[in-house]
Amino acid sequence: MVEISLEQVKAEITERKHLEDISLEITEGQHWAVVGANGSGKSALGRLLCNGLPVLSGSCRIPARSGFVSFEKIDEILEQERYNDDSDFLGYVTEGTRVDKFILSGTDDADGARLAELAQELGFTKILERGVKFLSTGEMRKTLICKALLQEPELLVLDEPFDGLDRDSSEVLRQLISRCIERGIQVVLLLNRFSEIMPETTHIAYLQECRILMSGTKDEMLGSEALRRFHAFHYTLPDTLPEVDTARSAPPLALGQPLIEMKDVTVRYGEKYVLNAVNWTVNAGEHWKITGPNGSGKSTLLSLVSGDNPQAYANDISLFGRKKGSGESVWDIKKRIGLVSTSLQQEYRVGGTVKVVVISGMYDSIGMYSQYTLHQQEIALEWLKLLHMDHRKEHAFRDLSYGEQRLVLLARAMVKQPDLLILDEPCQGLDDVNREMVLKLIDHLGRTGNTQILYVNHHAEDRIPCIENSMELVPAEGGGFTAVINS
Repeated sequence: MVEISLEQVKAEITERKHLEDISLEITEGQHWAVVGANGSGKSALGRLLCNGLPVLSGSCRIPARSGFVSFEKIDEILEQERYNDDSDFLGYVTEGTRVDKFILSGTDDADGARLAELAQELGFTKILERGVKFLSTGEMRKTLICKALLQEPELLVLDEPFDGLDRDSSEVLRQLISRCIERGIQVVLLLNRFSEIMPETTHIAYLQECRILMSGTKDEMLGSEALRRFHAFHYTLPDTLPEVDTARSAPPLALGQPLIEMKDVTVRYGEKYVLNAVNWTVNAGEHWKITGPNGSGKSTLLSLVSGDNPQAYANDISLFGRKKGSGESVWDIKKRIGLVSTSLQQEYRVGGTVKVVVISGMYDSIGMYSQYTLHQQEIALEWLKLLHMDHRKEHAFRDLSYGEQRLVLLARAMVKQPDLLILDEPCQGLDDVNREMVLKLIDHLGRTGNTQILYVNHHAEDRIPCIENSMELVPAEGGGFTAVINS
């Protein structure tokens, strides 16, 4: 019996982009992985399977009850949290929607017991009383999966479920997906990494330019020489990097001056510690990798550096040779920093083309509020060309896929070749091809330019060779996490 049937479906993603001629049958007992390059339409297909896209032609038969978890869904929820946030009005940071209340919204009171069981399975009982807006990317993913499972779905579609999760959390999630399959839930995984295909996966579909190019059993597809050719790509590094707009460059740093000095740095909200007695120095010429489990404060640590966390001023922190709070402005700091993070991607909600988003990196702004020069435009286009995104230069940034947006924000971060490049999960949402390209380009920038790199990442295979120093955030006595330095 056919459970899911799509026949020659055309569905609208945006006004200028559609899924085309989609034919797919998923029968009882089948569990699919959908793979493809960034912008190929994987997330859109997931939304279609869960009745989330307007169908323009063709026929669909899909389950009545389905759950869909994606980066875009997380963005929508956090956007709503920001809209309802009264912190600025009240003069203090509010909790917002609690995790347990969020998960249980729209369910029966009896689901509280089921929530407790799922939270135990996923290992996140400690976050149930926290505000949704304070969750890490990995914690938010667990929360949405838990909410989807409480709806008792017939079909569960997970878009990049393992991205942003540490190793232990990834294994817990794998086990949970396996249990869902055992309970009779059909599972479709939308993946960038072939290595994340589950053992229980029976079939694979490969998307290219919003069409299903190939599909078949897992063994047939993984053994296909044609599939390897479609997905193969070898990146050639540029001979030289694009110019820098010297008119907007920060003055040179003093020779030998540490870029970052932190002494007994502590961040807490109320009685809850996030960071506890962190000591860390980044000397000239050093590149650093920062690791730690989900919720250990990696993004919080980086926000102290980027100027986006007000608790930086309550701590002993020096950046670029000046103690925080000694008269420098946030813009003095941002001028020396390039940043890629999930929170920046969530916050970059203003309209504008891809080209303008990259140029905004020279102004450290979200959006452009002054006239840029022809020279700045030329530099931005060179970076887009290096990342093979120049064909999208006039497209609206918000119309891009999650992975394509990530590539544009990487160009935005590197466009001024900053003193410090902060990369918080830079490869999140990127396919195998683009990940190889980005890692090579970052390493090239770290080796040949004057930029130092801070790199947060959960995947050991996503190595940047020029990075030789590492910090691991580990549980601290008294709560929160502290730093263990390996250099």
